[in-house]
Amino acid sequence: MSKHRIPRRHDPARINSRHRGFRLSPIAALFAGMTLFSALPVNAQSLSDVQAENKRLAAENERLRQALEQQKQQATGSAATARPTAAASVVEATTTPPIPLAPNKGDALLLEAVSVKNTKLKEIPKSVSVITGEELEKFHVNNFRDIVNRIGNVRTSWQNPNTASIFIRGVGWAAGAGVLEPSVGVNVDGVSYGISSITALGNFLDIESVDVTRGPTGVDGGRASNVGRVSINTRKPSFVPEARASVTYGERNTAIATAVIGGAIQENVLAYRLTVNRETAEGPYDNKNDSHYSWRNTDRTNIRSQFLLTPNKDLEARLSLDFTPKGREICENCFAFRLKTPANYDRLNSAGQPIPVNYAEDNFGKISRRWFGQKTDYTVADYYAKEINTLGEYPNTYATKGVTADVKYKLNDAHTLTFITGYRDYDFSQGAGTHTQFEWLRAPRGTQTEYKQLSQEIRLDSKLTDTLRYQGGLYFFQSQFPNTSQTERYGSDGGAWYANAAQYALLDPVNPLLPNATDSAGRALLLNSLDGLITKVRNRIDNKSQAAYSNLIWDATKELSLSAGLRLSRESRKTSGSSYIESNGFGAELNPASVNNVQLNGFANNANGVLAASNNAAQLALADLVAQKYFGVATYGALSADQKKQVAAAKAIRAGRIGALYQNTIAQSYLETLPTIELGSTYRFNNAHTGFATWKHGEKAGVSQIVGGTVLGGKSVPADTEKTDAYEVGLKSFFLNKTLSVTSALFLQNIRNYIQPVYVFDEVQTRLNNNGLPAYLSALGNVPKVQTKGLELDVVYSGLPYTTLRFAGAYTDARYKDFKFAANPGELGGDPNQPYFDASGKTLAGAPKFSGNLFGDFSYPILGNKVFHTNLNYNFQSSYYADPTLSRYSKTKSFGVADLAIGVGRQDNKFDVSFVVKNLFNEDTSLQPSWNSYKPGIPRWFGVTISASLY
Repeated sequence: MSKHRIPRRHDPARINSRHRGFRLSPIAALFAGMTLFSALPVNAQSLSDVQAENKRLAAENERLRQALEQQKQQATGSAATARPTAAASVVEATTTPPIPLAPNKGDALLLEAVSVKNTKLKEIPKSVSVITGEELEKFHVNNFRDIVNRIGNVRTSWQNPNTASIFIRGVGWAAGAGVLEPSVGVNVDGVSYGISSITALGNFLDIESVDVTRGPTGVDGGRASNVGRVSINTRKPSFVPEARASVTYGERNTAIATAVIGGAIQENVLAYRLTVNRETAEGPYDNKNDSHYSWRNTDRTNIRSQFLLTPNKDLEARLSLDFTPKGREICENCFAFRLKTPANYDRLNSAGQPIPVNYAEDNFGKISRRWFGQKTDYTVADYYAKEINTLGEYPNTYATKGVTADVKYKLNDAHTLTFITGYRDYDFSQGAGTHTQFEWLRAPRGTQTEYKQLSQEIRLDSKLTDTLRYQGGLYFFQSQFPNTSQTERYGSDGGAWYANAAQYALLDPVNPLLPNATDSAGRALLLNSLDGLITKVRNRIDNKSQAAYSNLIWDATKELSLSAGLRLSRESRKTSGSSYIESNGFGAELNPASVNNVQLNGFANNANGVLAASNNAAQLALADLVAQKYFGVATYGALSADQKKQVAAAKAIRAGRIGALYQNTIAQSYLETLPTIELGSTYRFNNAHTGFATWKHGEKAGVSQIVGGTVLGGKSVPADTEKTDAYEVGLKSFFLNKTLSVTSALFLQNIRNYIQPVYVFDEVQTRLNNNGLPAYLSALGNVPKVQTKGLELDVVYSGLPYTTLRFAGAYTDARYKDFKFAANPGELGGDPNQPYFDASGKTLAGAPKFSGNLFGDFSYPILGNKVFHTNLNYNFQSSYYADPTLSRYSKTKSFGVADLAIGVGRQDNKFDVSFVVKNLFNEDTSLQPSWNSYKPGIPRWFGVTISASLY
């Protein structure tokens, strides 16, 4: 629901006299008597707290002003010239004078609209990037990826919700190894999210503002994060009545409905706010064979209820409940168009020639097998066509709900206690199949995640003297994954697809004299080798954090402020897991005798199908059953040598998909005490220029995990502590009578033992596959050293009539300084004996060198109480690697996406009509995630929004 206000001008002299610069929270002894120190300026109230308070006071001021005006209109002519009544005097005495309307200014100045402890954000001497909810509403932006793309040097990855990644300064890739504990934190109304996945699955309602802190965080409360933090602040309930709604109709059958109602339950004591959002849309890509779902469809429902209790001037309590019921979406990483693998690898052979790709073991060779040629209406050309042509696909499903209780108690004018309690859960189930008309994989399959978290924070904000302020607190966070698993369901085409070339030739041999003849026994073995088999790797993860933190801010002089802080966190990580067969399907008799410490009771044989001498009577009887079932002979010993080889080939195909089984195994746990340290200073050169410098040190907990198995069970492969040192120096400047604000910051960030998804060469699986290609296991591992450095710029200009311009941009150079064992991208294959390459000096995946976002707003009063408004947003990024293995084929082109909104409404926001276009110039944002796949971009979309309000 768009809101368009004609801005109001503030007297610059009055602003200067009221604000001395950035101010942070006071100091007092930590609850247990522990004194820690702060490196970052801290606020006694959160951004959202002050914003909500400012908004409530402004609304109350307007209500009282209207009441006074009504009294004046009702009075007689003589009374109008007389002294005000006592009631009117009270009104005038207890409210601030109305700020006059400025007819020559633009829409609500974005940085004027955001205050931090009664200091305008544009006057804070700090590299702060922020966006207001008002700006987001103008473009119907409510999902996390589109939100952060409008903030400087913050991005998200191209993935499904369960593998969402958030990048700050080019660091933070998390996709590829399940749900990774993020290096970039997300905080919503003071409650930290333990996984990034939660941010990606729903729409955010009632946004007041979004801001980003770069570098290690945690000394100011919440959950510590090692690279940065994105904070989302939402609107609080108000005692002023509110009832508004909006509907959007758009291309691809888009329908979005949002309704908000709120006000006082008991005047000045209890208020409420209810918000409901429903969004549904077809995706831009239809399935040629199934009209039930389109790709990249939207199916989201969000419900949020809030209550605000203010029984007296010293106590404020806020309760928030939100619910996102299960949605069903086929998201963007649920498919990729296939490209034919290039003919040669980049790697050279001993003769100095490029190693050729063995197409017999490539997808091209597999889809060309005559097994798949039986389906005459789906050809090799269809497999590589850039269209959705699939059967039996399931959408992903996900849901979340949470509750937050925030209580603030003012002990006296100098001390305030805050209690924040939060609970949230998350559920995800992947539904992907093969994205073809075949079912070597049978949907639903993939990842399933169950997650829940509980947090509690107690914070004390104090002012000791006029120059000394403090904030300190205790923090507890516990999260559990009762189940995070990977399920693979194999279908009737599984054997024909996963067989290597030699195995397939044995089981589906071609007779040159009778090319259409088939080997019935071989085909039956090929079918039953995998049909109906279901395997599962299941883990349980238990994480716990207990922390104490404190900040100290000292205004040493009128110009100089110093800050220092410390956080100590006790971090515990525990994991247990197992790998097992959930269903044997149609070929249980083809199981191996055992895998690691898991008995499967199959019979043992060598590569030629000859029985091992170790087989017992039951195993020998099972071998005879195989002979009878597939070849119609009484005993296994009666099989020919070729028939035994066929049995061995079918069993090998099955063993390759079963992989490394293991009984429940407890991984090596992680238990460490980690520090976060911040030191900072600001110096006010004059009223127009303020410099700042900070050093931050942060540490992220290591990982307890099971990766593959051994004969003894699951293999524990822990990851070590990630350590970051971040340096920043910058300048905050104002020009042109403070209509131009420029914040520039140089940054350098060194990360040791950077935790990211890695691919571990799996020698056992490589041997089982026996196709000449290296096999890898996804895991979380440590990269010895990563460095990111660059320049960030935030600019706001409000000097043009009726106009506001905002730009946030960055130059970022994020590189692996030491990474000698990176998994090969596809083009560096060809030799299983060389599974790694040296990525030292390479740019990190997902890290464009240049990025920026330009926002412009123009609002012009017309026809008395109406307003014409138009907004343009342009987001630009240079090329980057879209593949964590850094495939050269995955490097994107530079591109920029423009969004445009044009509308007319009433100045009091009671009615508005807007026309919105996203991706105005239909920019091609497609990419190649690997050397043989392609993902299309999101095409242009247009829609119309009608919004109305009763108050």
